[in-house]
Amino acid sequence: MSTSLIIDVRNRLSWRQRFAWDASTAALWGGWLWLWAPLLKTGIRLASLGIELPQWVPTLLPAGSPGSLPLSIVALAGTSGTLMALNKLNARRPQADDALPVAEYAKHFQVPENLIEAGRNAAICVVHHDAEGRIAGIECRAPAPAVAPAARAAA
Repeated sequence: MSTSLIIDVRNRLSWRQRFAWDASTAALWGGWLWLWAPLLKTGIRLASLGIELPQWVPTLLPAGSPGSLPLSIVALAGTSGTLMALNKLNARRPQADDALPVAEYAKHFQVPENLIEAGRNAAICVVHHDAEGRIAGIECRAPAPAVAPAARAAA
């Protein structure tokens, strides 16, 4: 098991999903850089002047033109749509055969199988660890007794 805090499950994605993810990431980075282009062009113009900046500097800065609002709305809708599509693309539905058998978990965590089964069936399960971070024990607590809705309303 990896000790990294970063979850990397690219190996579980199909090559089409990885390609779509990488292509959309590159496109979004390109869009992000494209949005910065007017400011960079203005900065290059100012740097090429090489003089102290007078009062007329704000006239060089790009101002919103009448056509920029529809383009901004399209960019916002496109980005939102891309993010929603990526969410659907990356959502991996768990399959019945994805779950490992209890014996695999018991072997990996060095815990008896009956404790893992008891933990799965308990409503509250406390896992105790030793100084090295390994599982030292599993404490399964009985769930709180269910209170009837009528008794809750009377209280």
